[in-house]
Amino acid sequence: MEYRKNVRSGKDISVIGLGSSSIGGASAKKIQETVEHALEKGVNYFDMAAGDSKPFAPYGDALAATGKRSSALFQIHFGANYESGSYGWTTNPEKIRKSVEWQMKMLRTDYIDFGFIHCPTGL
Repeated sequence: MEYRKNVRSGKDISVIGLGSSSIGGASAKKIQETVEHALEKGVNYFDMAAGDSKPFAPYGDALAATGKRSSALFQIHFGANYESGSYGWTTNPEKIRKSVEWQMKMLRTDYIDFGFIHCPTGL
């Protein structure tokens, strides 16, 4: 795998990342296997803008199974909202906070690596 260096953190970021937009169509087992395979092949960048809430727990399960949370880099989207189970978005700060907390819980982590302002309004 080829990597780029994050100049602020010094961490290596894989040039190929794994998104989660449509992966929710697979079974939880297949999602976990896909993430584990990606990690095994050196992919360490994961964009968590998912089409629904389904991928989050299997991603967390994969990281727990492999013990690779310290090398994995998560991009969480501030404003993406999964409280209905499907993708939605909000600009409400309290809902954003709760959504980020829920995402971290499902991913089995207490921190995120990148925050992305998703669907800003008023631009």
